[in-house]
Order: sequence, then structure tokens, then C-alpha cells
Amino acid sequence: MKKKIISLILLCTLVLSTTLWGCGSSKDTAADSADTSKEASDETETTDGKGGKTKITVLRPGDQEKVEAFMEPAIEQFEKDNPDIDVEIMYESWTGWIQKYPTSFEAGTQPDVIFWWDNKMNDSSAHEHLVKLDDYLSEDFFSQIPDSIWSLVNTSGLDGTYYVPSSVDTLVLYYNKEVFEAAGLDPEAPPATWDELLAAAKDIKEKAGVPGIGVPAITGAEVLEEFVGMFINQATDAPILDDKSMPLFDTDEGLEAVKFVEQLVPYVQDSPTEYGRGELRPLLRDGGVGMLIDGPWGVAAYTAAFGENLDESKIGIAKIPLAPNGKEIAWAGTNGWIATRDETAEASAKLIEYLMSPEVIIEHHLAYGSAPLYESEFDNPSFQYDFWKVFYDEAQDYKLYGMIGKDSATPAAYYTALEEVWQQLILGQLGAEDALKAAAEAAEGVTSRNQ
Repeated sequence: MKKKIISLILLCTLVLSTTLWGCGSSKDTAADSADTSKEASDETETTDGKGGKTKITVLRPGDQEKVEAFMEPAIEQFEKDNPDIDVEIMYESWTGWIQKYPTSFEAGTQPDVIFWWDNKMNDSSAHEHLVKLDDYLSEDFFSQIPDSIWSLVNTSGLDGTYYVPSSVDTLVLYYNKEVFEAAGLDPEAPPATWDELLAAAKDIKEKAGVPGIGVPAITGAEVLEEFVGMFINQATDAPILDDKSMPLFDTDEGLEAVKFVEQLVPYVQDSPTEYGRGELRPLLRDGGVGMLIDGPWGVAAYTAAFGENLDESKIGIAKIPLAPNGKEIAWAGTNGWIATRDETAEASAKLIEYLMSPEVIIEHHLAYGSAPLYESEFDNPSFQYDFWKVFYDEAQDYKLYGMIGKDSATPAAYYTALEEVWQQLILGQLGAEDALKAAAEAAEGVTSRNQ
């Protein structure tokens, strides 16, 4: 059964400098791509006066070449199937769109259909423009998306379905098998618990002579909060913030997680604040670090080096090691589709339904390296390798916690505030207890300023 009343964000998690997703996420690292020559408001009108066609615009932020690869043939077929609808594809990088979307919404020039974030449904600039999709899309349509994915989408403060998740990006453990062998570890038995993860990081550092685990602590990319936050989610079995955006992690279980991260610090790479996930992937690929927690966005970096069958490569991919409570919990982010104008809602919903069809969504996922959302995607040869099942199984079977700030008009502010604290923890400037207290105060401060 679908979870209604949805809020979106990606991985993949984004702030102004984030180029992701993931996840990822929604976390695309593409350079700025070209804009279309006209703003969305110039392209959007109910009819064009010639044959009564409805004109709509669609934007999937990201690398233009990747977007073109799946979007252009999809729209060509959609227009053939729906001759009463004209669709204009707009192109914009994630970085460009993050900078532009507030003023675009405020000016009313936003595209009709947008690939959005699951933690920005309450964003102050976009919230009032979102279209309720329940009257246009069927229960059967919604039910094809797994319940575990719907559970990531916040339902507070909305009275219906406003967002359709199209990709889900879970964090998994990547590891270099050759580094494992050099450290005397079994490359076919990756760490399955926190204790095993810590022991492996220590052995890699001491016996193989390279950092045991890479930590993405770069400023402004949201990734450090997701790294630390995932361990907190696992230990507390709770989101980072409650539905009033107050911290839930200032507990004994939260302290257990932060202390564990503190124990990892001696085994991370030098100058951790200079590294995001993108900078750490070449280190893992080349044996410069033993392990890395990352999403499916990282797959392309390794298939480019070793071919698409990573099962036979030196890169291993395993489920996230479990906390001492033994609960199967992982971090995940989603991106998906929203419609933004009531006057073109019916046409926009038809396009969303088409973009979510199995034959189109698989091309989208293949273009971006996203993990499969539908089980039918595994029929494609590119998804028949075992490592893809790791992402899929986590998304289907684990309890998932995702991006923070979903109930706030300023979600990015929480990432910024918590990142500053977690950086001090990783750099050894704060101990676990002080870091936990400072993080809770930082989150409370953001919430207080929003009131």
C-alpha cells in the first residue's frame, strides 16, 4: 500500500556545493550544463492556439549528456503516444539548479515537471507550487513502488501525494580486496558488524600501511552528516530530527554511535576535510584506502576502471555493517518527480506516469548508475551482477532512514550546522560527548531561528 503525502529531496542530499545523488544522490558531480534558451514560463502554457495542445516543460537536473541519453527518446515516444501534449526538455546541472530554483519558483518560471529532492517538499520557495497528484494517478500506479521506499518520504504537513520517488540510493560498504589481502583479511568476508568494521580498519592501517576507511568530511557537501548520521540512525533506530525538527540523537544510543565514529578516527585518511566521496573513490580504486561507505553513485568510478562486472574485480560491495543492536538499518535517499502547476497538472501527471514506466525508468537508472527500483530491472544484462543486489536488497529489506530537514523550510541549514560539529569530531578537536551535545544544540539553534 502506498504511503501518501510525500516529501522529496537524492544521496543521494544537497547543499549549494553538493553535486550529486546519490544518491545520489541526487549527488551528481557533473559540471554546469547548458540552459535552454527560454525560461520555463515562456515555454509553459495551457494551449498553444494551434490544435489545442497542452505545452509543458520537464527538468531532470544533472549532466546534460546523461539526461539526453534517456530523456530525449522517452519524450519523443511520449509525444507520439500523447499527440495533444508538447514537452520541452530543459537542461541544468545540479549545481546550477540548486542556485536557481528558489528564484525560479518565486518568479513562477519553474518547469512543470521536476526531478526533486525528498527533503525539500516543505522548502519555503517551492511548497506552495506543488500539485496534489492523487486525482491524476491511480492506486495501482503508486503500489508498484515498494513500501520501504515510500517510508522514506515524509508525510507530515501535506494532505495527499505530491511526490513520486523514482530512484533510491542506499549506503553500502565498498572495499578493496587487494588491500584486504595485504592486511591478512578475507576478501570474501567483509565486515558485517561495527566491531568487525573497526577491527578491519585497524588491521588495514597497521598491516597494509594505508588508511583503513575513507571519511568524506569536505565542507558543504552534506556527506559528512550522512556518514555520521547513518551510524546514529543504526544505534537509535530513529531519524536524526523529529517532525518538529528537534534532535532525537542526544541519548545513550546516540552517544554510542558518536563514540564509534570517534574510534574510527585514527584509521581515516589524512586531511579528511579535503575529501568528499568523489575524491575518495580513486583512492579506493587504486588501493590508497581500504574501505569506503558510499552509494550507487560510486559504481561508475569502478566500472570505468574494471568493467561492468565488479563481481570479478578487486572492488567488493557489501551491506552496511550492523550496530550492536543487530537491527538491519541503513541510510537511503530518494529523488523523484513533482508537478508544479495546476493548469497543466493532468498533462504533467501523464508524463510522470510515463517516466516511471519500467521501460523508461531502467534507461534513467542505467544512464545515471542508480540502483534498480523495480525487480523487473534485473532482467537487463547490466543489472544481473550480484553487487547490484546489495543495493536492491537493502532498499527492500532494511529499515531506511534518509535525509534530514524534511519538515523545515530551510533543510540545508541543518546539514551546515551539524557538519561543523562532526568535522571537529573527525579532526580530534571534540570528544564524542562534547560533539553530541554541540550537535544537539546546533540543530536546536536552526529550529529556533526558523520559528
